Amino acid sequence: MWQLLFWVSLALLVYVYVGYPLVLAALGRLRARARPAPEGPLPSLCLIISAHDEEAVIREKIENSLRLAYDGRLSIVVASDGSTDRTNDIAREYHDHGVELMHWPTRRGKSAVLNDVVRARREDVLVFTDANALFARDAVARLAGRFRSPSVGCVIGELKYTRDGSTVGRGENLYWRYESLVKSLESRIESVLVANGAIFAARRTLVRELFLDVANDFQIPLDVAGGGAGVVYEPSAVAIERSAELWEEEFGRKVRIVLRGITGFARLHRRMQALRAWQFISHKLLRWCVGAILLVVLASTIALAGSSPWYAAFLGLQIACYATALAGWFVRRRKHVPRILYVPFYFTMVNGAALVALCRFVAGGRQATWEKAASTRAVPARGFETGGVGSMPVAMAERGGRRRLVEK
Repeated sequence: MWQLLFWVSLALLVYVYVGYPLVLAALGRLRARARPAPEGPLPSLCLIISAHDEEAVIREKIENSLRLAYDGRLSIVVASDGSTDRTNDIAREYHDHGVELMHWPTRRGKSAVLNDVVRARREDVLVFTDANALFARDAVARLAGRFRSPSVGCVIGELKYTRDGSTVGRGENLYWRYESLVKSLESRIESVLVANGAIFAARRTLVRELFLDVANDFQIPLDVAGGGAGVVYEPSAVAIERSAELWEEEFGRKVRIVLRGITGFARLHRRMQALRAWQFISHKLLRWCVGAILLVVLASTIALAGSSPWYAAFLGLQIACYATALAGWFVRRRKHVPRILYVPFYFTMVNGAALVALCRFVAGGRQATWEKAASTRAVPARGFETGGVGSMPVAMAERGGRRRLVEK
């Protein structure tokens, strides 16, 4: 029995990280090449900025939005969810510049607010973003250009993080490079699984009523795909955010993301078509179970270690990896931590957070409102203001306290 548990668990790990991308690559090769997007009028856009107590960043976000280059019609709405600071006052200052403020006196949750905003809009395409995410000047134009193809219903942009050289930051850099690769492979079959709340767009007519405890960047792509439209990735549509600096904040953020993702799957799995159900299980559900799978691998290896030198050696390798992750935790606040320490530390932290989220979900935990990490609003993310992607610095040096951009 232990041998069966060991090999099944190991096979699942290999499939999650290697097998799924390989299958996507094969499906992408089988798919006929997409025809060039037809020329035609650009869609009208509404940029919806979700905000709750965002006085530290909302002015920078609005001014960044007003500088966006778009040849079509672009409306800007600040959707304030029960803000009690100066967020609403700052947004009102831009009324004469065409910025509309929609606010609710009590906090209801992001999805509840977006439901009301979406019902009030008449633009062709809705662009969703967060208050702390700044767009490249041509970002919305890049998103809108993909909607010239009638088969496309949702376009997901590229989020890059500014962060210092922290242990968590450098580990996340490697993680998001891998995620970007998977997203690109999914886009080849017009079936990107989930969006990023900082920058994505969808045809208004395809956006359905949002569940209050499900993230909008999870449900909207699913509903768009369920309506028969494509969901694609546009890496040239770039936004930047300042990321969490402390591993405690990052751990909590991962727990919240996974908890809302599991909740979304529980509520919406019946809407999933066969392809996206397979994608979700492969890309998300199994990934969130990696922490539990690793525990099964460890337990089965301990049970088998006495029966074969191979199992004993593999047990030693696992112990060494976890010891390295623990060492990474002890030195996590240092500026210069070797990759051999921060990669295992980040990998273990991410999968530990997913395991905590799974336990919370089973225990009945749900989350309708989003709790942001304080350090992500300490200073507005900066990196570009006037140019397009080509003028944006791709990376900032880590030395001297400067920040670097990390792909997501």
